[in-house]
Amino acid sequence: MNKYTPECPFCGRIINRPAEIKTEFGNISSGACECGAVYVCDPTGHNSGEAYTEALALAKGGWQINAMDENVDYETVDMEYDEKSHQRLYSKGLRSLSGRLVFVKLKVQQFESSVLARTAPAAGHDRSRAITEESKMSVKDRIKGLLKLRAYDQVADMAEQDKGIIRWLISLSYDKQDVISWRAIEAIGVISRTFSKGKMDILRDTIRRLLWSMGEESGGIGWSAAEMVGEIVTGDPDAFNDIIPILWSFKEEEMFRAGIVWAMGRIAMIRPELVAFIIQDLPEMLEDRDPVVRGYTVRLMGLLPEALNAGNSRKQISKLLGDISPVPVYKEGELLSQSISEIAGEVLHKSVK
Repeated sequence: MNKYTPECPFCGRIINRPAEIKTEFGNISSGACECGAVYVCDPTGHNSGEAYTEALALAKGGWQINAMDENVDYETVDMEYDEKSHQRLYSKGLRSLSGRLVFVKLKVQQFESSVLARTAPAAGHDRSRAITEESKMSVKDRIKGLLKLRAYDQVADMAEQDKGIIRWLISLSYDKQDVISWRAIEAIGVISRTFSKGKMDILRDTIRRLLWSMGEESGGIGWSAAEMVGEIVTGDPDAFNDIIPILWSFKEEEMFRAGIVWAMGRIAMIRPELVAFIIQDLPEMLEDRDPVVRGYTVRLMGLLPEALNAGNSRKQISKLLGDISPVPVYKEGELLSQSISEIAGEVLHKSVK
């Protein structure tokens, strides 16, 4: 095994040892080069996906990274690294025994993060880039390929080896006009069912991050956070039943309301009694100005007989039979569009059978 002083793969400067910094999502061991590259240490070599995400977020100065594309907006390189000795390693046969340094450099400089204030001493050395096969094809691209095939079990297998895969799925979930985003949300549910057998702490931490992203202090970037939380809950409803009222408490936030109602519908498909407490709030949502909220509420009430038979619910839903507003509906891996009228007709028809 050969060892070298670690250098920035983009400019050849010797880099400083990564230092631990505190972020809203926990502590990250990271550093920055004078050329603008940011690097994050994955000491075990088994969480590279998470390290990639963290490095990209640090370079960008925030977690709004879902629209960024590798080789267009940024470049990534990784190298085998021993954190204890602060040395770069080169050994094809013992790769699994080493840690990893993951580097990200934006092509358009937008350095807003305080981590970039740190600099490293300059040194003129020839660069030796050991770009791995993993970095040639980005983690994001591999996940996208699996989502296109709906190979959720394979995505879950990847997540078992590298919990950072969950963050990539979150970053792929923001554009709800794209079926891939909905498949990323569905994949989180598969991962939840897998992790509920022994990795509940990771799921709890993911829920905490998602709920945080829905708060004012985050800047409101958790566009699909509610749907993601709902999917995680479906993986083990009993273990996460305390999360359901917390998620529902965000319903006053207009931008998340449709996603929250959708999430309640997913939970109702499995354990309707766990969402029974929301029934009293649903009639008001049938009159929401957002057609997606109205459509998802009708769908949800169809899953809760108590809600459908309460008060004037049927009468309210009947009034929506003339509402032709389109609503995106994700069903069996495909993204469709249904009018509120169609959804209302289906719910009323099924309820009288």
